[in-house]
Amino acid sequence: MTPALLEMLVPIVAIVTTFSFPVALVFTFKWFKLKERELQVDAELRRTSGQALETRVQRLESIILALDADLRAKLSAGVPPSRLMEAPATQESGRVGPDFLPPQKIP
Repeated sequence: MTPALLEMLVPIVAIVTTFSFPVALVFTFKWFKLKERELQVDAELRRTSGQALETRVQRLESIILALDADLRAKLSAGVPPSRLMEAPATQESGRVGPDFLPPQKIP
């Protein structure tokens, strides 16, 4: 580059820098203000979704507790327990429970 060309570019660069600096400043402030709003909206969304999730969990817990109370009521009313709830046979009795019979050969 020749010194004459550099002398011509100095005023052009100075003018471009002078007028682009305020534009860049305004752009930066607007950009960060937008990001702050996005974060506020995201935080509000998380807060409301957290409350909705908490409500849903409480509703499920109440349903489970109601079902558990119904199950306790049925068991105390004398409904016979299923075969899966029977105790396995002990070795002292020598008897095998009905579900523990050895397999039989088919002739």
